[in-house]
Amino acid sequence: MRQQAEKLHDQDGRKSLMMTEIVKAQTDSVVSSVESMLADAVRIQTQCKERSAELAAAAVELHEETQSLREQCEATQLDMARLRRTLDELLDTKHAYEARERQTRKLSKQL
Repeated sequence: MRQQAEKLHDQDGRKSLMMTEIVKAQTDSVVSSVESMLADAVRIQTQCKERSAELAAAAVELHEETQSLREQCEATQLDMARLRRTLDELLDTKHAYEARERQTRKLSKQL
C-alpha cells in the first residue's frame, strides 16, 4: 500500500512538474508576444514622429508658398488696374482722334 501511495505521489509530482513546464512555456510565449508588440509599437511611434515632422515641414512650406502666391496675386491685381487705366486712356485718345477726324472731314466737305 505504501508503494502504491508512493507511486501515486510520484505520478502526481510528474503531472505537477509537467503542468508547471506547460505554464512556463505559455508564459514565455506570452512574454515573447508582448515584447514583439512593444517593439512594433516603438517602431510605429518612431515612424509616426518622423511622418509628423515631415508633415509639419510641408505645412510650413505650404504656408510660405501661400503667402508668396497672395503677394503675387496682389501685384498682378495692381498691374491689371494700371493696364485698365492705360487702356481707358488709350481708348479715350482714340475716340477723341476719331471725333476730330470726323470733324475734319465735315469741314473739308463744307469747303
